[in-house]
Parts: sequence; C-alpha cells; structure tokens
Amino acid sequence: PPLKRMGRYRPKRTQKGKLDHKKAVKVKRRKKDLDQIQDEIKIVEKKGLKLPFDPDLPGLGQFYCPFCSRYFINANTLKNHEKTKDHKKQIKKVREEQYTQREADAAAGLGVSNK
Repeated sequence: PPLKRMGRYRPKRTQKGKLDHKKAVKVKRRKKDLDQIQDEIKIVEKKGLKLPFDPDLPGLGQFYCPFCSRYFINANTLKNHEKTKDHKKQIKKVREEQYTQREADAAAGLGVSNK
C-alpha cells in the first residue's frame, strides 16, 4: 500500500518553467513590425481606404490607430490612446525613413566593395 504523506503537499506546477508556453504567448501577442506599418500607411494615403465593418474586431473595426496598428472600442478610448507616451513614441518610430535592402546588405557586410 502507498504511504500517506503527512503535512503539506507539493503545489501543482503552473506554466512557469514551460518554454513552449512562453513562446506561444509571445507569438500570440506579436505586434506588426515597423516596416509593415509604414507600408500600410503608404497604401492608405494613396488610396484613401475606409475601414469596413467587422463584428470580430473591437468597435466593429471603426476606431483604428494606424501608427500602433490597434483597434479600439470607441472614439473616446482612441482619443485617450493618442495622448499616451507609447503612441507618441510609436509615431516617431514610424515617421523615420524606412531601411532599404541595400542598407541592410551594407550593414551585414554584403555591400559592394570600393575597389
């Protein structure tokens, strides 16, 4: 027969040490990269697209911050978001000039040598 333990029993393990859980959460909450956001803004500025109604998004997809790539429940929360420090920092990042493939290659040492 198994021995009975006296006193406190070991607490159950949670998701603390599981790497696959950490990765899943990180991927689930992943935001768009700056270059993707910059490309979207360029397309919207050229075409002047209006936001379609989408029942799956907050606020039916009508209250969108293009710089942060986030949807909000109503116009008031969007206004409050536009006053935040995170939003203002993101605007500065998005307004920077986009890196080109040539610059990326040069930074990696793959550029054309000056012989």
